[in-house]
Amino acid sequence: MPSSAIKGSQGLILDENMTLTADQLVKAKVHVTGMTEWFSKPLAMNIVIQIVMISAAALMIIFCKAAPKKAVSGPVWQSGMVAVVAIYGIAWLADTYFSNYMGEMQTMLADIVKEYPWSIALVFFMVSVLINSQGAVVVAMLPLAYSLGISGPVLLGVLPSVYGYFFIPNYPSDIATVNFDRSGTTVIGKYLLNHSFMMPGLISVCVSTIVAYTLSMILY
Repeated sequence: MPSSAIKGSQGLILDENMTLTADQLVKAKVHVTGMTEWFSKPLAMNIVIQIVMISAAALMIIFCKAAPKKAVSGPVWQSGMVAVVAIYGIAWLADTYFSNYMGEMQTMLADIVKEYPWSIALVFFMVSVLINSQGAVVVAMLPLAYSLGISGPVLLGVLPSVYGYFFIPNYPSDIATVNFDRSGTTVIGKYLLNHSFMMPGLISVCVSTIVAYTLSMILY
């Protein structure tokens, strides 16, 4: 159970040359009555999801006689693990890149975005193509957008444009989908960009962004 310092509490005097503050006691995980107090903190949602999923998997193995070795050796598991590792690496790369070049990007985009605020949607889309993650785009680009003075309703309206990782078919789920499709209709073309995900993706992102931007402008 976590603890916190009580406001206005005096320091703990160990001897004439050493005094510990309440904050120092909290960091050392030492509880002293009158200086620190315990408080309850609910579990975060991601932890709850992990507990439920792991518990469900354990119950299925115990009571449904599932074969873990077959599940691990299957293409779904292998593709999923590739995706997990890829997302961690891509998110790390994106955070490193944007943390170092945020100033240069702000200078480069400032004039265009201030004149045409909706053009931030194109920036979101291009960045998503590069880093393959909607969440990483939001984390990396929203602070930049706010610093450029783009209003909240505009950002809310163009939010669907963060989905751009279908553009280049290098995402593990795209590759896995091609492998799963036995009919041969889901393919990656000779020129790489003429693949089965291009038209549905472009139509979905363009229509969603235009509709969301229009609704945002009407409502806000």
